[in-house]
Amino acid sequence: MMIPSGVRSGQKLRLSGKGYPTDGRRGDQIVEIQIIVPREISPQERDLYEKLRQLETFNPRADLPL
Repeated sequence: MMIPSGVRSGQKLRLSGKGYPTDGRRGDQIVEIQIIVPREISPQERDLYEKLRQLETFNPRADLPL
């Protein structure tokens, strides 16, 4: 399964023809995306996340109403 960029947690994707067989044909499989954040990270991971945060230009709150 290819996960498209920009996918959000809770979003549902359809896999055409990959579901349960019914009457000799396969239905569609629905997959719900769940993005899980790690609870504990190593100091090296923390440093890498901090470097990425400094380079990141995406603002997740840009489209929220004020």
